[in-house]
Amino acid sequence: MSGGSSYVGYLNYIIFLFLGTGAFAIWVDTYYYKQDQGRDKERKATMIAGWTNISLGILAMIGSWIYKRYIW
Repeated sequence: MSGGSSYVGYLNYIIFLFLGTGAFAIWVDTYYYKQDQGRDKERKATMIAGWTNISLGILAMIGSWIYKRYIW
């Protein structure tokens, strides 16, 4: 069998995990930290970590698309 343009890998799972965990952190964790007034630093750290995960997921998705479209 020769070539083809199929790509088998774990990148799609990694992208899903980045986006899912980022959304979960922002949606759930910050809600509970917001209710507890003494946890402002934890809420801020969770927001940063959540948005970092979402950003990495989007960057990986764009990088994968560029790789599949123009390089592979």
